Amino acid sequence: MKDTANSRAASPPPVPEACLRHDGAGKCARRVLAMIATAAVTALGSATAIACPVPEGFARLASPDAEIAYRLQPEAPKVGQFFAAEVIACRAPAAKPVRNIVLGAQMPAHGHGMNYRPTSTELGPGRFHISGLMLHMPGRWRITFDLVQDDRLTRVVRELDLMP
Repeated sequence: MKDTANSRAASPPPVPEACLRHDGAGKCARRVLAMIATAAVTALGSATAIACPVPEGFARLASPDAEIAYRLQPEAPKVGQFFAAEVIACRAPAAKPVRNIVLGAQMPAHGHGMNYRPTSTELGPGRFHISGLMLHMPGRWRITFDLVQDDRLTRVVRELDLMP
């Protein structure tokens, strides 16, 4: 399983223009330190606000734009057997609510997807149960979780090697 998390580094705050004038070294240093501290607290606060709580038995999957917690039922799908997934949308672009999650699977090496269309049922805000999933042959599958918002679709991906 390949779960990845990407993060973007914040730019340092600009030096206040007053510091560029001769405002006194001590005053300038205090201002710059205060700005850096404020930026750090803001960044930490943002990271905490978008952190994905992963309940027992769930895995975390993230991209720069979205983050989910999910679990497959059963945990290790078998070739030709139906399975389900429970997915929690932790973070999506523009903080809009996720209306639906569409789970799909493709075999890039073979150029095809699943033979069945799964069904998604909302369990609560941002929480979904997807049933009717089946991977009909062994090999590498690309599992896609599409978070559907009003005007946007955001995808997170997991690779799965299914053994015979």
